[in-house]
Amino acid sequence: MKKRIFSLILCLILLWAIPAGAVPQDDPQAWLNGELTQKAGQGGEWYVIALRQSGSYDFTAYRAALLEYLSDARVSSATTRQKYALTLAAAGGGEEYIAGVMEDSIGQQGVMSWVYGLHLLNNGYISSTHTVESVIAQLLSLQLEDGGWAVSGVISDADVTAMALQALSPHKAQPEVSGAVETALALLSSRQLEDGGFASYGVPGAESVAQVLTALSCLGIDAARDERFIKNGCTLPDALARFRLEDGSYSHTLGGASNATATAQSFLALAAYQRLQEGKGSIYLLDPAVPPASHPGWQTVAGIVIAALAVLGCLLLLLLKKRSWKNYAAVLGAAALLIFATQAVDVQSAADYYTPPPAEKADAIGTVTLSIRCDAVAGQAEHIPANGVILPQTSFAIAQGDTVSQLLTEAARAHGLLMDVSGGYVAGINYLYEFDFGELSGWIYCVNGEKASVGSDQYVLRNGDAITWHYTCEMGNDLP
Repeated sequence: MKKRIFSLILCLILLWAIPAGAVPQDDPQAWLNGELTQKAGQGGEWYVIALRQSGSYDFTAYRAALLEYLSDARVSSATTRQKYALTLAAAGGGEEYIAGVMEDSIGQQGVMSWVYGLHLLNNGYISSTHTVESVIAQLLSLQLEDGGWAVSGVISDADVTAMALQALSPHKAQPEVSGAVETALALLSSRQLEDGGFASYGVPGAESVAQVLTALSCLGIDAARDERFIKNGCTLPDALARFRLEDGSYSHTLGGASNATATAQSFLALAAYQRLQEGKGSIYLLDPAVPPASHPGWQTVAGIVIAALAVLGCLLLLLLKKRSWKNYAAVLGAAALLIFATQAVDVQSAADYYTPPPAEKADAIGTVTLSIRCDAVAGQAEHIPANGVILPQTSFAIAQGDTVSQLLTEAARAHGLLMDVSGGYVAGINYLYEFDFGELSGWIYCVNGEKASVGSDQYVLRNGDAITWHYTCEMGNDLP
């Protein structure tokens, strides 16, 4: 029932988010292949990111159109290039363009180029001049005395503060980031208007509400329930709804006309808020692309096949006039054991076995980082990331006694990764399995750069540990 409700919410926000002047339709793929592809590079980037994070769509046509646009366009703005790079990442391609952006844009256009640069780094893209840690440090150094961020001046802006929080959200468990986040949240709470909305440079607008709603959702904060962001009984979702027009689009200001930017940012905010309700992570931390057909319901199929074979076996015994009840019991017993064995295999996916982890650990003793990489086979199949990053370095709080195996399970649940595990043994992560690339291929993990000598369910984590799961083709001998 819960999944059906969320599906209904998704359909509604897709309908609401159609730009003014577009023909309303309930087929997001047709919209993606139609208007969004036709206007690739001329707006609609936030729609593409939100669609990537809200369902399973084919971005082939859009990706080709955006790459064609960028091959001819001269884009001088560093932040605009970063926005296109992030959109291409969401669309599943453009590695060459993204690599160029990573080298010539981070920090080149003020605070926003640090924000977008961190989004790209958070998704595993590499810069020769900047790291996740260095960009986080730079962003924190730009935090103003009042607790927020601004493009210029010494007075924070709600929009810019919210966007900085969106980029910092995957690292909120780090003490220095956590302190900065809490200070910024206190500022935003104090700036919230009496009707639940927000203003930018003194003007209440949908975009300001949308950015703060997105930021809170990325941080795992329910804006409809957190008392810090409820004024006079009015919440952020309430405030955003007031900007919605009869045609489903959104206005920039109350009582104003339909506005393309307000509509796109409201759509992204609603998608981010939906992800929060589903227990998923930041909308800017891109989920791994899911192949259209991989391992579809194999346990059910196996059970049906085994049962059918058992029936055929019983019919054969009947035809051979072997009517002893022991013969039939042996066939049916063997079938039952086989069916039980197939159902007992522990295959977890976000769609079928998803259970979100707690938003916070009350008994946390520290933080660790986790990344999942497959550099040895990067880009060698459609479902394998071209940059070799399944999960970029991400911070997690840990409790006393937490193991590497428990951390991996928590990360998989938080980021929608499929796992095939048995105890501490990992056979597959995100459709990449042992033996897929030879008899020596499979998953191993390292802690603080060193290969572990015990099973992942036996390695107890300590504050500050850095864990990396690697896919290896040579039992770890091919790792750097």
